[in-house]
Amino acid sequence: MSNIHNLTVGHCNIQGGLIGISKSTQLSDMIKKHEMDILSLNETNLNDTIATNTLNIPANYTFLRNDRGTGSRGGCGLLISNKIAYDDKVKITTSMPNIEAKWIKIKSSNYYICGFYRSRGYCKLDEFLDYFTECMIKLKGKKVIWIGDINVDQNKINNVDYRKLDSALKSFNMVQTIQNYTRIARRGNKFTYSTIDVIVTNCYSDFESSSVLPEKIGDHFSIKCVLQFKVELPLFECNQVDTAVSILETHLNRYHDHFFPLKTIKKHVSFIYKPSQESLAAIRAKKKLHRKFKAKLQKVIKSNCGSCNVCNKCINAHLAWDEYRKQRNFTNKVTKNNKRENLVNDLKSK
Repeated sequence: MSNIHNLTVGHCNIQGGLIGISKSTQLSDMIKKHEMDILSLNETNLNDTIATNTLNIPANYTFLRNDRGTGSRGGCGLLISNKIAYDDKVKITTSMPNIEAKWIKIKSSNYYICGFYRSRGYCKLDEFLDYFTECMIKLKGKKVIWIGDINVDQNKINNVDYRKLDSALKSFNMVQTIQNYTRIARRGNKFTYSTIDVIVTNCYSDFESSSVLPEKIGDHFSIKCVLQFKVELPLFECNQVDTAVSILETHLNRYHDHFFPLKTIKKHVSFIYKPSQESLAAIRAKKKLHRKFKAKLQKVIKSNCGSCNVCNKCINAHLAWDEYRKQRNFTNKVTKNNKRENLVNDLKSK
């Protein structure tokens, strides 16, 4: 069992059941099986009379909810593992009615995740797309993932609602990543197949996978995506000694590198270890002649003679350059020999 895995975000249309045992148990089993770090839930069917601490949510998970204002049906929420550092104070507010969405930002990253539910009879598609557009404008330059039930079949590409949604996605370079059916319904003797549970993102290149799961807790199949963002298993969730030791070692190495980093000393390319007296004298002479040449050159520049090579200032500058060049070449030769001698002496001493 590895102590590190990629961030896994899932979605499930649960159709209530967080108060009972049966669906809550199925939910916990699915989360454990697929190592889900974040799970978006639709149709939570909760209201303000039901406290969060009375719900049967998996251990070591936090539940952020957005209940439907009228009645008990509908609503959405996010189940978030305690090992995920996140911020739920995302400044995305709207005055639009009937919007069911919950936002978080993954800390130490640029990922913004929205768990949403758009019910046909509660929120019109045009209203939801207006909200979508408003959010994407506010999150310009961010990596955004929308996951939930859009109630627009992704297989009916000629449908007006599909075209509206597709146009909105393209305007923000978003793609819908779920390709298989997520709901199978029976109407009389016929079965209908639709893809209405979606994952929409502008950072698909960060995805390792995106798929429909075999689990069907409500009347929809669950979906998930795996991102190339490392999540570490905390010590309190380990039930194997070897895994706990591995995690502890990882923590110790990380904090050692953070608080006791190796110091790097930068040195100039002309740095000489154990310089000889001859090298030091040559370097001093080179610097002195370089200053002399620069001074002569400045006089030529100020005189505006245009480097005539005839006046005394130009002649003196050329002489100073020749003198400096000879000393520079001599210094380079001496320092090179000095470095070679140091290397030979070091090898002999070893």
